[in-house]
Amino acid sequence: MRKIKLAVLAVWAVSIVMIVLARNSSPVLGRTEMPRDQPIVEIRPKTELIDRFDRSIQRRFLEAPNFGMARIVPKNPPVESGHVRSFNPRNEEESESLLAFGRDKWKVSLHLFGRRAEPKEVKGKQTNKFEIRYRLNDPVSITPELKEKKIPSPKKLLKYVKQAFIDFQTPDSPNYNNYEFRVGDWAYVARPVRVPNQSCLECHTDYVITAKFDDGRYTFRKRKVGDANGVVVYGFKK
Repeated sequence: MRKIKLAVLAVWAVSIVMIVLARNSSPVLGRTEMPRDQPIVEIRPKTELIDRFDRSIQRRFLEAPNFGMARIVPKNPPVESGHVRSFNPRNEEESESLLAFGRDKWKVSLHLFGRRAEPKEVKGKQTNKFEIRYRLNDPVSITPELKEKKIPSPKKLLKYVKQAFIDFQTPDSPNYNNYEFRVGDWAYVARPVRVPNQSCLECHTDYVITAKFDDGRYTFRKRKVGDANGVVVYGFKK
Protein backbone atom coordinates (compact mmCIF):
# COMPACT_ATOMS: atom_id res chain seq x y z
CA MET A 1 0.00 0.00 0.00
CA ARG A 2 2.84 2.33 0.86
CA LYS A 3 4.49 1.70 -2.55
CA ILE A 4 1.23 2.61 -4.31
CA LYS A 5 1.01 5.92 -2.42
CA LEU A 6 4.61 6.76 -3.30
CA ALA A 7 3.97 5.98 -6.97
CA VAL A 8 0.89 8.23 -7.01
CA LEU A 9 2.84 11.08 -5.40
CA ALA A 10 5.62 10.69 -7.96
CA VAL A 11 3.14 10.86 -10.85
CA TRP A 12 1.59 14.02 -9.36
CA ALA A 13 5.00 15.63 -8.94
CA VAL A 14 6.02 14.91 -12.53
CA SER A 15 2.67 16.24 -13.80
CA ILE A 16 3.04 19.49 -11.87
CA VAL A 17 6.56 20.02 -13.22
CA MET A 18 5.43 19.42 -16.80
CA ILE A 19 2.52 21.88 -16.45
CA VAL A 20 4.81 24.61 -15.07
CA LEU A 21 7.35 24.11 -17.87
CA ALA A 22 4.63 24.19 -20.50
CA ARG A 23 3.22 27.44 -19.16
CA ASN A 24 6.63 29.12 -18.97
CA SER A 25 7.35 28.31 -22.63
CA SER A 26 3.86 29.17 -23.88
CA PRO A 27 3.95 31.53 -26.88
CA VAL A 28 0.70 33.09 -25.68
CA LEU A 29 2.27 34.28 -22.44
CA GLY A 30 5.45 35.17 -24.26
CA ARG A 31 7.68 34.51 -21.26
CA THR A 32 10.54 33.09 -23.31
CA GLU A 33 10.66 36.09 -25.67
CA MET A 34 13.42 38.67 -25.37
CA PRO A 35 12.19 42.19 -24.45
CA ARG A 36 11.79 44.39 -27.48
CA ASP A 37 13.72 47.67 -27.71
CA GLN A 38 11.57 50.77 -27.43
CA PRO A 39 11.73 52.99 -30.52
CA ILE A 40 13.82 56.15 -30.19
CA VAL A 41 11.54 59.16 -30.67
CA GLU A 42 13.15 62.28 -32.11
CA ILE A 43 11.87 65.39 -30.39
CA ARG A 44 13.84 67.95 -32.39
CA PRO A 45 16.01 68.13 -35.53
CA LYS A 46 19.74 67.52 -35.45
CA THR A 47 21.83 70.19 -33.81
CA GLU A 48 23.71 70.97 -37.04
CA LEU A 49 20.47 71.85 -38.82
CA ILE A 50 19.27 74.05 -35.95
CA ASP A 51 22.66 75.79 -35.82
CA ARG A 52 22.62 76.49 -39.55
CA PHE A 53 19.15 78.03 -39.45
CA ASP A 54 19.99 80.02 -36.31
CA ARG A 55 23.03 81.52 -38.06
CA SER A 56 20.72 82.80 -40.79
CA ILE A 57 18.33 84.34 -38.29
CA GLN A 58 21.14 85.91 -36.26
CA ARG A 59 22.52 87.42 -39.46
CA ARG A 60 19.15 89.06 -40.10
CA PHE A 61 19.38 90.86 -36.76
CA LEU A 62 22.71 92.29 -37.93
CA GLU A 63 21.91 93.12 -41.53
CA ALA A 64 18.16 93.43 -42.10
CA PRO A 65 16.47 96.83 -41.77
CA ASN A 66 13.91 97.72 -39.08
CA PHE A 67 13.88 96.27 -35.56
CA GLY A 68 12.86 93.11 -33.73
CA MET A 69 10.39 90.80 -35.44
CA ALA A 70 10.22 93.12 -38.47
CA ARG A 71 13.61 91.70 -39.42
CA ILE A 72 12.07 88.22 -39.65
CA VAL A 73 8.66 89.13 -41.10
CA PRO A 74 8.20 92.58 -42.68
CA LYS A 75 5.48 94.73 -41.18
CA ASN A 76 4.33 95.76 -44.65
CA PRO A 77 4.77 92.77 -46.98
CA PRO A 78 4.20 93.14 -50.73
CA VAL A 79 0.55 93.40 -51.70
CA GLU A 80 0.73 90.21 -53.75
CA SER A 81 1.86 88.19 -50.71
CA GLY A 82 -0.95 86.67 -48.68
CA HIS A 83 1.34 85.10 -46.08
CA VAL A 84 1.71 88.04 -43.72
CA ARG A 85 3.03 86.01 -40.77
CA SER A 86 4.95 83.38 -42.75
CA PHE A 87 8.69 83.20 -43.17
CA ASN A 88 10.12 83.85 -46.62
CA PRO A 89 13.74 82.76 -47.21
CA ARG A 90 15.90 85.48 -48.73
CA ASN A 91 19.01 83.49 -49.66
CA GLU A 92 20.18 79.98 -50.56
CA GLU A 93 21.20 79.06 -47.01
CA GLU A 94 17.74 79.83 -45.62
CA SER A 95 16.07 77.96 -48.49
CA GLU A 96 18.21 74.88 -47.86
CA SER A 97 17.31 74.92 -44.17
CA LEU A 98 13.59 74.96 -44.99
CA LEU A 99 14.04 72.10 -47.46
CA ALA A 100 15.90 70.07 -44.82
CA PHE A 101 13.12 70.64 -42.27
CA GLY A 102 10.58 69.55 -44.87
CA ARG A 103 12.47 66.38 -45.83
CA ASP A 104 12.38 65.23 -42.21
CA LYS A 105 8.71 66.28 -41.87
CA TRP A 106 9.34 68.89 -39.18
CA LYS A 107 6.90 71.69 -38.48
CA VAL A 108 8.90 74.70 -37.35
CA SER A 109 7.82 77.91 -35.61
CA LEU A 110 9.70 80.96 -34.35
CA HIS A 111 9.09 83.21 -31.34
CA LEU A 112 10.96 86.37 -30.42
CA PHE A 113 11.01 87.77 -26.88
CA GLY A 114 12.37 91.05 -25.61
CA ARG A 115 12.90 92.34 -22.08
CA ARG A 116 13.45 95.77 -20.53
CA ALA A 117 14.49 96.29 -16.92
CA GLU A 118 14.39 99.81 -15.50
CA PRO A 119 14.40 101.14 -11.93
CA LYS A 120 11.04 102.31 -10.62
CA GLU A 121 10.70 105.98 -9.85
CA VAL A 122 9.01 107.51 -6.82
CA LYS A 123 8.43 111.27 -7.00
CA GLY A 124 10.94 111.55 -9.84
CA LYS A 125 13.71 109.63 -8.06
CA GLN A 126 14.97 106.16 -8.94
CA THR A 127 14.54 103.41 -6.36
CA ASN A 128 16.28 100.06 -5.84
CA LYS A 129 13.21 98.23 -7.15
CA PHE A 130 13.04 97.31 -10.81
CA GLU A 131 10.23 97.13 -13.30
CA ILE A 132 10.76 94.25 -15.72
CA ARG A 133 8.67 94.18 -18.89
CA TYR A 134 8.66 91.38 -21.45
CA ARG A 135 7.74 91.88 -25.07
CA LEU A 136 5.83 88.92 -26.49
CA ASN A 137 5.68 88.94 -30.28
CA ASP A 138 3.19 86.90 -32.27
CA PRO A 139 4.72 83.62 -33.49
CA VAL A 140 5.83 83.03 -37.06
CA SER A 141 5.38 79.82 -39.04
CA ILE A 142 8.72 78.90 -40.60
CA THR A 143 7.56 75.85 -42.56
CA PRO A 144 4.75 76.76 -45.00
CA GLU A 145 2.31 73.99 -44.05
CA LEU A 146 2.13 75.18 -40.43
CA LYS A 147 -0.84 77.40 -39.62
CA GLU A 148 -0.20 80.19 -37.13
CA LYS A 149 -3.27 79.29 -35.05
CA LYS A 150 -1.73 75.85 -34.42
CA ILE A 151 1.35 77.39 -32.76
CA PRO A 152 1.24 77.67 -28.93
CA SER A 153 0.88 81.24 -27.69
CA PRO A 154 4.00 83.03 -26.41
CA LYS A 155 2.46 83.19 -22.91
CA LYS A 156 2.85 79.40 -22.61
CA LEU A 157 6.59 79.77 -23.22
CA LEU A 158 7.23 82.80 -21.03
CA LYS A 159 8.28 81.08 -17.79
CA TYR A 160 11.00 79.17 -19.68
CA VAL A 161 12.10 82.28 -21.58
CA LYS A 162 12.50 84.17 -18.28
CA GLN A 163 14.97 81.50 -17.14
CA ALA A 164 16.70 81.58 -20.53
CA PHE A 165 17.33 85.32 -20.12
CA ILE A 166 19.03 84.63 -16.77
CA ASP A 167 21.16 81.78 -18.15
CA PHE A 168 22.17 83.82 -21.20
CA GLN A 169 23.60 86.44 -18.81
CA THR A 170 25.48 83.84 -16.71
CA PRO A 171 28.74 82.82 -18.47
CA ASP A 172 29.35 79.79 -16.26
CA SER A 173 25.84 78.42 -16.90
CA PRO A 174 25.69 75.21 -19.00
CA ASN A 175 22.83 76.91 -20.86
CA TYR A 176 24.75 80.11 -21.63
CA ASN A 177 24.18 79.84 -25.40
CA ASN A 178 21.43 77.24 -25.66
CA TYR A 179 18.32 76.61 -23.57
CA GLU A 180 15.93 73.74 -24.38
CA PHE A 181 12.48 72.88 -23.04
CA ARG A 182 9.18 71.27 -23.99
CA VAL A 183 5.60 72.50 -23.95
CA GLY A 184 3.06 69.82 -24.81
CA ASP A 185 4.16 68.02 -27.96
CA TRP A 186 6.43 70.89 -29.04
CA ALA A 187 10.19 70.87 -28.43
CA TYR A 188 11.84 74.28 -28.14
CA VAL A 189 15.40 75.54 -28.56
CA ALA A 190 16.09 79.08 -27.31
CA ARG A 191 19.12 81.09 -28.43
CA PRO A 192 20.29 84.57 -27.31
CA VAL A 193 20.28 87.55 -29.64
CA ARG A 194 23.35 89.34 -28.29
CA VAL A 195 24.57 92.94 -28.55
CA PRO A 196 27.12 92.79 -31.41
CA ASN A 197 28.68 96.26 -31.10
CA GLN A 198 28.66 99.54 -29.23
CA SER A 199 26.28 101.28 -31.64
CA CYS A 200 23.44 98.97 -30.55
CA LEU A 201 23.71 100.37 -27.03
CA GLU A 202 22.54 103.76 -28.26
CA CYS A 203 19.01 102.33 -28.42
CA HIS A 204 19.28 99.56 -25.81
CA THR A 205 20.00 101.72 -22.78
CA ASP A 206 18.21 99.75 -20.04
CA TYR A 207 19.70 97.48 -17.37
CA VAL A 208 20.52 93.79 -17.54
CA ILE A 209 19.36 91.37 -14.86
CA THR A 210 22.28 89.03 -14.16
CA ALA A 211 20.77 86.86 -11.40
CA LYS A 212 17.49 86.25 -9.59
CA PHE A 213 17.31 85.15 -5.94
CA ASP A 214 14.60 83.17 -4.15
CA ASP A 215 13.54 86.21 -2.11
CA GLY A 216 12.73 88.14 -5.28
CA ARG A 217 15.89 90.28 -5.36
CA TYR A 218 17.98 90.74 -8.49
CA THR A 219 21.52 91.63 -9.39
CA PHE A 220 21.81 94.03 -12.32
CA ARG A 221 24.10 96.34 -14.30
CA LYS A 222 24.03 98.53 -17.39
CA ARG A 223 23.85 96.73 -20.71
CA LYS A 224 27.10 96.10 -22.61
CA VAL A 225 28.39 94.37 -25.75
CA GLY A 226 27.76 90.61 -25.58
CA ASP A 227 24.59 90.85 -23.47
CA ALA A 228 21.36 89.24 -24.62
CA ASN A 229 19.11 91.88 -26.15
CA GLY A 230 16.46 89.27 -26.84
CA VAL A 231 15.70 85.57 -27.04
CA VAL A 232 14.72 83.79 -30.23
CA VAL A 233 12.91 80.48 -29.72
CA TYR A 234 12.60 77.79 -32.38
CA GLY A 235 9.73 75.33 -31.98
CA PHE A 236 9.73 71.84 -33.52
CA LYS A 237 7.00 69.27 -33.94
CA LYS A 238 6.71 66.18 -36.13
